[in-house]
This record gives sequence, structure tokens and C-alpha cells, in this order.
Amino acid sequence: MKKYLLILFSVLVLILSLHHAAYASDANVYCDGELIHFSEGPYIIDGSTFVPVRSLSEALDFKYTWDAANRTVIVTSDIAIAWIQADNPAISVNKNGVMYAQMTEAYPRIIDSRIFIPLRAISELFDAKVEWDANTSSVHIRTYNSEFDYSEPIANNNPESTVHAGDISVNSFVPPVKVTKGSSYVLAGTISSSVALDRMNIKITDVDTDVIEINETAFDINDTSYSLSAIDSRITFGKLSVGDKLMQITCVDKNEYRKTFEYSFVVHQPEGAKVEGDVSMIWPVPASGLVTTIFWCDNPFCHSNAGRVNGHAALDIAADIGSDVVAVMDGVVKLQGFGNSENEKTGYGNFILLDHGNGLETQYAHLSEIFVTDGQQVKSGEVIGAVGSTGNSTGPHLDFYITQDGVRCDPLYYLDYHENIRVYESCDLPFFEKALQYRNLK
Repeated sequence: MKKYLLILFSVLVLILSLHHAAYASDANVYCDGELIHFSEGPYIIDGSTFVPVRSLSEALDFKYTWDAANRTVIVTSDIAIAWIQADNPAISVNKNGVMYAQMTEAYPRIIDSRIFIPLRAISELFDAKVEWDANTSSVHIRTYNSEFDYSEPIANNNPESTVHAGDISVNSFVPPVKVTKGSSYVLAGTISSSVALDRMNIKITDVDTDVIEINETAFDINDTSYSLSAIDSRITFGKLSVGDKLMQITCVDKNEYRKTFEYSFVVHQPEGAKVEGDVSMIWPVPASGLVTTIFWCDNPFCHSNAGRVNGHAALDIAADIGSDVVAVMDGVVKLQGFGNSENEKTGYGNFILLDHGNGLETQYAHLSEIFVTDGQQVKSGEVIGAVGSTGNSTGPHLDFYITQDGVRCDPLYYLDYHENIRVYESCDLPFFEKALQYRNLK
């Protein structure tokens, strides 16, 4: 019996020692040259440095709030607000009123009743620079407003080596010239460098107000080529305000050599949008104002996002099967039928596509019935179909989308609202209210 207990005790000691080894805490963390003292940690887990969010927030003078119900920490600085949820690799961020999801390779986790975050995520969330000094086994944070020179690396692991600047170029990139308010814009092209790239930042600033409306960074690229489409899902041009913009694409290679490319463009208000009482599109389902899925919300916790960073590109309106669906404005039936691969409408079930001229089109999908034919002229308010649940649908509703010059637009910026308009999911509410506030109709 004693021998058995001795073996059991030895196994327990081994397990505890392995646990400690996995969570080694021998790395010092400095912020702008000052050592940060943590109540626990930091821990090196699978090659990533994890620190307690609360201690780090206090050291950086950030506001810290704990939401126990959702196991989420809310960190607020003068640059951004971040919602950090345990065991969720998608961190929700609000910068300058723009919401987006920041993905982390090493997800936040709870250790001994405290929530820990990968230190690298700090640079992604709050525009700080985080680097590892192998010579001293320490981590250095440089905040965005520090007096340190960002153009020079903190430490060179091989001091005798010569640092060479790489040639960086943007290839096959067609910059935006005129973007419609509420629409998306696809980034395409490639960043190329003779030295492996470390990171790439896209910043869009309003020329008149100097407000930064988009500020996204791709980290740890570790390649001489980077496709702009890889960051496109985080760039939401449709949320930009109307006016002149400056886009800056800044590329940094592994030697900290950087190069910035600048492009000017304008965001204009779409013709026919409902602004200051100019009604052009009526509500497509007269019997219901219940919105069950909103347009792109850019938040992983948002119901409409459905786990996708780029969200949902239409407006879903729930109603009883057979409820009238009307044309939102005068137009011509461009296409109608059942969605399939041949008409490139797979999943939509019964659908109607209307052409309203001037590059403006609307689509009505998942219908139970279709009452129009190809080429037919229709008037605003005319019944063209009935609500259904055909195609890839989980219940009776209308899937309604708008395209302006081939790009999707948020219908809430175009439609005349239903008198009983409301949102079904509470997580969609902030984005729904934002559209209402923009339209001065709340």
C-alpha cells in the first residue's frame, strides 16, 4: 500500500512539474523602458507570451471592466475599446467608431481565475509595438506615444550582422477613386519585398477632420509577398463617412525598413438614398418590420456575423409565409427563378432581381411564389412575390439586398423604414441603432 501511495505521489509531482514547465514565467516585460510588475505571470505558452489583462491594463493606464456573464474583459484606452473574451480568438475592437474583429492566433484564456491575453495582441489592438529580446529573454512594449524611435529595431539578435533595407512595391493594385457610401470595396493586389515582410498597415483618414476611420494591421507576415485580399475582410469601406479620404498603405520588412504608399479618393452619398427625408425606396415587406439579420456588423459576437468576419451582405426580414413582397422602387425584372449554379444564385431559392437603372439593383430571395416574369416593368409598391423559406433558409423571411455599381450596400441606408421596424437579436442592436442615428430617424 505504501509503495502504491509513493508511486501515486511521484506521478502527481511529475504532472505538477510539467504544468509549471508549460507555464514558464521567467520573461520580464518592459513598457517604454520601465519594468512591469505582474501579480502573476507572464507565462510562455506554446511560444507566445501571455500576461494578465488586468495588470497590463493598469500598467498602461487603461480602463479595465470584467463582464463575468460573458467571460469578457473590456479594455478602454484613448485609442480603442476592445472586448476580449476567454477562449475566443476573435477580439472585438472599436476604433474611431469603426467596429471590426481582430483575430489572434493564440486565443485569450483563463489561468487560475484570471484572464490572460497574448502580449502580441497589444500591438494589434492599441497601436503599441511589441518585440522579443532574445539576449535578455525579455519583452519590450513601446506605446504609440512613446519617445522611442520606431524606425529602429529594439534589439538585433545578431549584432554583427548588417541590416539591409528591402525594395517594397505594390503590384496589380487599383486604388479606389470614388466609393459609394454604404457599399463594399474589394482590395486586390500584392505587396512585394526583397526582404521578408513583417507587417502591413492600412490607414484611411478623413482629409477635412483628420479622423482616422480605418486602421488595420496584418502582423507576422514572414513572406516576401502579401496579398491585400487577405486583409480585405477587415476593411469595411461602407462604414466610411462621406468626403475626401487619404489611404496609406505602410509596409514594414523584417529589418524594420518601412515604406508608405498614399492614395486619395472620395466617398459619395449614393443617389436615391434616404437622407434628410428624400424617400426613394419603400419597405419591401409591408406586413413586417422585424429585422432578424442586419447588414455587415463587423463583430464576431454579433448574430448577423454568424462566425464570419465579413458578416452578412443583406437584410433579413421575418414574416409569415405568403406575405406580400413589393418592389421598393420602379424597375425592370432582370432575372427571376430558382437559384442554381447556372444563374449564380445557388442557395437563394426562389428569387427576383430588379434593375432600377443607374447601376442600382435589388434582389428578393427565399420566396414561396414569384408573380413576375423576365423583362417585366414593375412599379414601386407593386406585389412581385410572396415570403417563403426556399433555398438555404432556416425559416420564413425575405433576404433583401441592394447593389450599386456591382457592390453590396447596406439597405438601412436606402429604405424608407417600416413603422414598426425593430431588430430581433440584441447583439445586432448597436449596429442597427447606428444606422438609425445616421439617418436621423431614431
